[in-house]
Formats: sequence, structure tokens, C-alpha cells
Amino acid sequence: MKNILVPIGITPEVSKTLQYAIDMAEHFGSALYVVDAYPSAIPTTSIMNVKGIIKENTLNRIKDVIQQVDRKGFDIQYVAQNGDLLSAVRALDRKIHLDMIVVAPQNNDISDDVFLGKVAGSLIKQTEIPVMVAPIKGDFKSPKRLLWAFKKGQVQNPKTLRPLQLLKDKFDTIINGLLVKTPGHKPGDLELDDAMAALVPEPTITANATTYQGVLEHFQSNQPDMLAVIKREQGFFEKLWKTSIVYKHEFYCSIPLLVLKPRSRYR
Repeated sequence: MKNILVPIGITPEVSKTLQYAIDMAEHFGSALYVVDAYPSAIPTTSIMNVKGIIKENTLNRIKDVIQQVDRKGFDIQYVAQNGDLLSAVRALDRKIHLDMIVVAPQNNDISDDVFLGKVAGSLIKQTEIPVMVAPIKGDFKSPKRLLWAFKKGQVQNPKTLRPLQLLKDKFDTIINGLLVKTPGHKPGDLELDDAMAALVPEPTITANATTYQGVLEHFQSNQPDMLAVIKREQGFFEKLWKTSIVYKHEFYCSIPLLVLKPRSRYR
């Protein structure tokens, strides 16, 4: 896991999210990046140097966040880019290839009914980069038991599962697979390809209306300290993140949530 990114956004506890990323990166020797964006559209009535002032304020905000954490010797790189945050993340990914984005679940401008705000939701929905949703006030802990929920036993590219393999290799994480049969499933969906079988040779098979309902049914019996899902086209989680905001009545997770992504290119 070479490159880990923490987007600033408007998360009130972003320093805790950055600390979570630092503590995780320490185990993998990853490079750490922090990114924020500032508006590109400046009113014509604005003073000439307003864009420069906004950029400077953005950089100062990033530096302030970095000063609040225990850097543990990391040389944290930071980027302030003109435009929106999503574009800034994509641009950095094209440049260095990001292996993981670490985000907090919600922003400070939404109600307690929301699990994932626009920043986290849009990064999950609109990028191909794996995302770790870290509990707002939780410390990174080596995952001992991971529950991996999926409804199809095949992946287009085995490298989609690289984050799971890294966790297993580094921490000896026990990965419990949960194959959820949802309405309309095909018999072939229950057959695991080699890549998935290597991680969970004998997954628990359950029948539920949605993948999330399967997670709820088997959560207590597994007692995981991390949950993993695959974001697929037309899957439950793809439909869930359609609007980039996820409410707690739709989905909620109090432990770290790893969202795996099929990427069009890998390094």
C-alpha cells in the first residue's frame, strides 16, 4: 500500500481521520497525502488577488490539521488545488496512483441521521480508489476479524481484492466471507473464483433481501472489528450511494468500513 490519501473536505474531526491514516500507514510504510480544494469560480467584482488569498487560506488550513497529529516521522505531502475536491483527488490519483482513501463518515453540515456525507459518499461513488471509512473518534487497530459481505463469488480483476490480502498478510486477519443470496441471484453467483476462494474458501451463505440485511443478521455471530464490501455496478451498495449521501436507516457501520473497487488500471 504505497500511497494513502486523506481529503480534508469539511469534516470537523479531520485531524482524527488523518491520525487514523498515519497509524495505518505506519504498518505498511505508505506515503501520506492530504488534499483540499478551493473554488475556481471567482466573482468579477472580487479583488485581483482573491484567488491567491483563498489558496493561501486553504494551505494554512491543511497545515493546521497536520500540526494537530502525531506525524510519527512521516513527511506528509499536501496539495491545495483549484476546483472541487473530487477533481483534486482524481488528478492526484492520475499522477501518483492512490492505493487507499481514508475518510470520516459524515460532515459537520448535516444531521445525526446521516451516516455518510457528500464528501465520503462522492469519493465512494465516483472514484475507482478503495475507500476506508474510519470511525470519527476511533483509533486504528490491527483488524483481527474482518467480515466481508458480497453477493457474487467472482471479481473481474483479482487485484480488486489486494487491500484484503494486504490486511491478511500484515495482521493475520481472519476474513469471514458472507455470500448473500438476494432476489434474482443466479446459480453461478454462488461459485467462487480462484481469487475469492483464496481469501474465503468456505463463506457463509445466507438469503436476504439485500446485502446489508445479510450483514445485520450475521454481524453479532461474527463480531468483526472491520467490515468490507465490494462496490459493483447495479449492486446494493451502488444503488445505496446513488445520491452521495447515505442515511443511517439505509446503512450504518460503527466499525471501520472498507469499500473495495474494481479499477480500470492497476499498478
